[in-house]
Amino acid sequence: MDSFKEGYRHFVKNSSDFQGVNHSNEYIDQIQTEINKTISEMSKTVSQRGNANNATTKGFIAEDWHAGTFNADVAAKGGKDIYARVDKSNNPIKDIDIFNKDTTSSWQSKYYNSAKDTVKGLSNPKYNDVGKVVPSDQIVDDGIKAAARKQALRNSEIRPEVAEAYQHTANFARSVIEENGYTSKGLTDRDALKIVEEIKNGTFDSKKYGLTTEDFIKVEYVIQQSLKAGVTAAALTAIIKVTPEIYKIIMSMIEQGYIEKDQLIQAGFFTLDSSVEGFIRGSVAAAITATLKSGLAGESLKSINPSMISLGTILVMNAIHNSFKVATGRMQPVEFVNTCARDLVVASFAMVGGSVSQGLIHIPAFGFMLGSFLGSIVGSFVYDAGKRVCLSFYIESGFTFFGLVKQDYVLPKEVLESLGLKVFEFEKFILKAPNIKKFEPKKFIYKKFEPNTINIYILRRGVIGVNKVGFV
Repeated sequence: MDSFKEGYRHFVKNSSDFQGVNHSNEYIDQIQTEINKTISEMSKTVSQRGNANNATTKGFIAEDWHAGTFNADVAAKGGKDIYARVDKSNNPIKDIDIFNKDTTSSWQSKYYNSAKDTVKGLSNPKYNDVGKVVPSDQIVDDGIKAAARKQALRNSEIRPEVAEAYQHTANFARSVIEENGYTSKGLTDRDALKIVEEIKNGTFDSKKYGLTTEDFIKVEYVIQQSLKAGVTAAALTAIIKVTPEIYKIIMSMIEQGYIEKDQLIQAGFFTLDSSVEGFIRGSVAAAITATLKSGLAGESLKSINPSMISLGTILVMNAIHNSFKVATGRMQPVEFVNTCARDLVVASFAMVGGSVSQGLIHIPAFGFMLGSFLGSIVGSFVYDAGKRVCLSFYIESGFTFFGLVKQDYVLPKEVLESLGLKVFEFEKFILKAPNIKKFEPKKFIYKKFEPNTINIYILRRGVIGVNKVGFV
């Protein structure tokens, strides 16, 4: 039962770390998924148009690029219920749709060799009701807009409807598609052509074109996600930690027929205290995970397993917390080492359990947390069983494990007294109890005959404290 309690205590204390790491890991995975979809769609487009020339195919590649990078940006900024999709129905008016809850906006994409040609292809009156996206290198230095205004002025008197279309291009042409603060990444005409060529040759490198998580994630996004994870972790920690208290209150109400006000107050403060710690732990764990997994801390750290990040975060934060206890005298150094060792074993089992459970139960957060809980319980039993085996070895061998196990050869007080020796003790100040006369009836006293015997006590060495071996 003690092992179960220790395992449950460990899970409650570190559940916020588990949640923070899991939240950020899912956040990074979602962005990477959108990037992978973009690359996959572009490869599929090139494959389907294998017989077309590269100059034609690059326009279709641009459509996949803008829709895909828009969705990656939504994921990076934590957006919901909004996504872009390339229109595959050969609709002559639109190439890309952006679905935002109950509304839809459409965009037309044109990628020609020059700004003049792009303006000409885009400035058709039928495109006046959609957005217009063009190569990012042609819109700089006012290229697209200048060419469109020139044609609008030229056709203002002879073909006013054409002039209006050119003016619409001058006013609304963009290098990205955008909606509600979410945007795609700009793509030059030259890069669009190079992507087609490299995909055909099998030499396409997504990093060269900024299709990596670190290119979409900014520090402010990490902070935003960390705070979100912290709030979720705080709520989760409060629920987990207050559940046993609520159970006690309900059982008390069943037995007594009423609820004590102090019980509710105690449970309330209990929840508040745990929520604050859960928020801090969850936020820190999420920030570390997002920073490392996104690549913001360097490419070499991007491949670190999230379980290792979670394990390291838990060990470091618990070690810092316990170090203060040692410094203030509330914990002995031996207990500190023992606690760190327990955290290492239990947290490792919790991480393994969470990973396995997440693979079996495809429910975000729930699968991981359930596995972590079971792993914490199992890890606690394993640690206690292993510790008993080790202490048995220390008892028999006298090994001190580099001084962490104390071999105390001083006989305990009870053994000394049983030998008839007087034990020296410091004087204690004891208040005199009031002498109250009581009436007691006389009792019948009878004499017992006891033969003289020789008392023999067999001493053995065993565990008498935290990592302490002595005579019992």
